[in-house]
Amino acid sequence: MAQPVIGPALSGTGRHWATQLALAVSFLKQVNRPIRLEDLAFESNVQALLTNHDLVHALANHDRVRHDERTGLFSYRPDYILSSKADLLSLLRRHSPQGGLPVKKLRESWTGAQQAIEDLEREGRVLVTRTGKTEMAEKDGQMKMVFLDDIGRERDPLDQEFKDLWRSLKTPVGDDLALELQQAGLVASSGAPPPPTTKKKAGKGRKGPGSSNRKFKITNTHLKDQGIDLSKDYVPQR
Repeated sequence: MAQPVIGPALSGTGRHWATQLALAVSFLKQVNRPIRLEDLAFESNVQALLTNHDLVHALANHDRVRHDERTGLFSYRPDYILSSKADLLSLLRRHSPQGGLPVKKLRESWTGAQQAIEDLEREGRVLVTRTGKTEMAEKDGQMKMVFLDDIGRERDPLDQEFKDLWRSLKTPVGDDLALELQQAGLVASSGAPPPPTTKKKAGKGRKGPGSSNRKFKITNTHLKDQGIDLSKDYVPQR
């Protein structure tokens, strides 16, 4: 098995034992396999594990570390214990009421998780959401969440008697439909009702030109003496 690449963050042992503990746990997560304490100390470059008993005790009791006292092996404790597609389906069933599971955590828990998810997706037993193309994503369609697809597969199949009864029902058409609805005391729904009409309130403001009931206020009273009524059409006589 190829050794994990130790980056700059894992190249030193650190001066404090908490730093050394974090490096050891991170290495266990990368190798994802049981390992002896001596091998862990040399391969992770945390050689203090060979001399510092407090550091070893902290590692053995870490919530992300599994320590087998019988064999003395250390391994990373993932979020989920998986080793097969059946385990994955069982886990998805338990989490189905709450939703799906992050694919990243499943991969961390089991190296074969991604292949199992792809197989189950082709079989139509799970639904997978994928990320789109972004500047941060390395590639398109990276798997993000996986959900149990229990429609018609995980649920109990329909009884044949129900299927036969459903197929025997015929939907009436045309006038037959209206007649059957009437016999059943039902009324066919019509289209949307027309919008309600609203009456315009007569405004008190000035009305537009040409209105038949427009009123004039006579200010040139001297014309009245000459028999001219401006409230009527006036055509001067020549």
